[in-house]
Amino acid sequence: MILAVFASSGCKRRPLTTADYTVILNIDFEREIVNYQMPKDPSLMRCIFYDSKSGAFVTQAFLPPTGGQVSLIPSREYDVLVYNFDTESTWLEDENWYHKIYASTSLIPDSFRTKLRSRATKADEEKIVYDPDHLFVGRLNDVYIPSRAVDAPPVILDVVCETVVESWILEVRTVTGKKNIGSIAAVITGLTESNKIGPNERSKEFVSVYFDNQEIDDDGLLTAKFNTFGWNERITEIQELSLVFTDIAGHGHVYKFDVSNQFPGNKEQIIRINTEIDIPEPMTPGDGGFVPKVDEWDEINTDIII
Repeated sequence: MILAVFASSGCKRRPLTTADYTVILNIDFEREIVNYQMPKDPSLMRCIFYDSKSGAFVTQAFLPPTGGQVSLIPSREYDVLVYNFDTESTWLEDENWYHKIYASTSLIPDSFRTKLRSRATKADEEKIVYDPDHLFVGRLNDVYIPSRAVDAPPVILDVVCETVVESWILEVRTVTGKKNIGSIAAVITGLTESNKIGPNERSKEFVSVYFDNQEIDDDGLLTAKFNTFGWNERITEIQELSLVFTDIAGHGHVYKFDVSNQFPGNKEQIIRINTEIDIPEPMTPGDGGFVPKVDEWDEINTDIII
């Protein structure tokens, strides 16, 4: 009789099913982005689970853009970050901490920076960086993952990833002397250096953003697109645009514009400059003129007519 009682007690404590420590993470994207159309979904997503109390890294998974399964330690709360892992110019630092992980981009080479000379002071400490790729970030906070058996309903998490990068358009009207232009580069100062993607905070530190994807149409309208982590109203630095034209003989012409008043409240994210820029035909050795070096510039500070 005693043996039978113990046997019965032992059967009740033995689990009928094994524990399942996986959750299903469904990923989607906010595709309505000002001045940017997603050409396709990202190829790979990094999903990081942090302890919600300490903010420390616990585990991670690399999933397709639609999501998938993640194995977790149950009976605890997590903060979750999901972001695309296929960017070229945008990179992440301090990934092991939810409140520290930040996105930024690379400095342009020093040899190139000296030729841009984007500010009148030409300060040696100025940081000029490439514009970032779009980084799509999804967040879930204080997510409790319970212990469960394999025959229990699955734990499903849904997350929508939104970009932390803005796309802006520059329009300059009018540029003449198109046939004399060899290349165009641009720099805008006083923009946000990075984004803490956990709390989605723009840094107070500022950088100058370099971009060179410009074109001029037959009517002389110069248009360009650039990306940035945004404009931070807490930054007191001005936003100055420098357009660097290099003519076909290697002579540089720099035009500077204060565009600070075009950032606050600009929902279109379009910077418009109405002024005439003329790139003259350069002198050539055959004409008996002097052919200047690439690092010799004509600097023009111009008022903007908006």
